[in-house]
Amino acid sequence: MEYQLPTTAPDARSVLKFVVPVVWKSKWLIAAAAVLTATIVFALMSSSKIEAWSGRVILTVGLAPASDFIAQQSGPAILPIEAPRRTIARLSDPAFRELIIKRAAFEPATASVSRSMVASSMRGIALDNERNIAIELSAGSSADVQSAFRAIAAEIGAAHAAIFDRQFEVVQNRIDENKARIATIETEIDELNNRVLKSFPAANVPARSLIAPMLATMISARHDLQSLVRNDTTLKQLSEPTVLRVESDQVVVTHRSIERLRTSLLAGAGMLVAMIILTIAVNPRTRASGRLGKIDLTER
Repeated sequence: MEYQLPTTAPDARSVLKFVVPVVWKSKWLIAAAAVLTATIVFALMSSSKIEAWSGRVILTVGLAPASDFIAQQSGPAILPIEAPRRTIARLSDPAFRELIIKRAAFEPATASVSRSMVASSMRGIALDNERNIAIELSAGSSADVQSAFRAIAAEIGAAHAAIFDRQFEVVQNRIDENKARIATIETEIDELNNRVLKSFPAANVPARSLIAPMLATMISARHDLQSLVRNDTTLKQLSEPTVLRVESDQVVVTHRSIERLRTSLLAGAGMLVAMIILTIAVNPRTRASGRLGKIDLTER
């Protein structure tokens, strides 16, 4: 006799008879899951209207005369106006970020989004060159990225300019003082030479030799002061202000689409709902099987 396995595929009516009671018992849970899914889908669909723009610009910290060198003529003559790690810490300071958000002229349509994005994304990265720092941030539009960079350039530029001006002023004051002293010494030398020529005959060599050491001392002092003026002038020439170019050709701006992220989240939400429904559908059957097993064991 030919052996034939009975069919195991249920028909549509059997499936409906099984599914409908299970779904009806868990109707409130399924309704809640549907509402949650609809909310997530609506939020994700709305988020597609928001675009993210990321920008990157290079900040070059300026150079200024070192305080120790000015005071004691020791150590490096020129140092960065501010240590790069200090500038990076400044960018991470919440108070500084709040100031940038207030000063930046964001577009009205994207202002609220750009404020949040700039506050959370702004950061500084030290580069190989000890004076260069990469500043990165994101905003709701390309124009808002430019506005944020302009605000950063203004604030950091003002802070570094204040430090630069203090150091520069000390050097300039010393140059002015030494030049005044040189002028005084030169006047005294001229007067002394004139007095020597008028008071002593040309043949009176011993009398003139009495004035020679004084002239030599004054000339040596003038030479030392002139050297200090030259050195300080060189310090001024080597000094550089901090530079952060925010022109369009100097800022790297890229557009980041969130379409892939939105699609992934939608797919994840769909899978989550499917798992919830599957769990609701399977658990009652599992609990029923468990109860039957207990009854069978009791009867035995």
